[in-house]
Amino acid sequence: MLLSCFFLFGAAASTPDTTAKVRISVTDLRNHNGQLIFGIFKSADGFPTDPHKAVNWQVKPANADSVVFTAMLPQGEYGASVLHDENSNGRMDKNLAGIPVKGYGETNNPKPALRAATYDEARFKLPPKGQS
Repeated sequence: MLLSCFFLFGAAASTPDTTAKVRISVTDLRNHNGQLIFGIFKSADGFPTDPHKAVNWQVKPANADSVVFTAMLPQGEYGASVLHDENSNGRMDKNLAGIPVKGYGETNNPKPALRAATYDEARFKLPPKGQS
């Protein structure tokens, strides 16, 4: 099951490092069990699961119909992912055929058949002043 992820880019106050606010709303959870693990990456290295290679990594309870993640980031290109970790084990569980059994999503909502989405498919541009 895929999650619906809405990525909204809002303008931030101008700062010397030109940051913009990224606001991501995750909806359509199949239940309120466990947690949502969210990561933003600056490159394909580590995307979508390595918290040590993410520029922003957050974990929130999946206890509502909509869960919002926000981050302040400098202008640039990023890719983001979210995992509905229903059993709170910190990883994507798969069935015997290797198919994910947990909800997940990436920016741009790529839906490749028989493989995981790539960073290039999930990549988005965050301008210095943000955008809607």
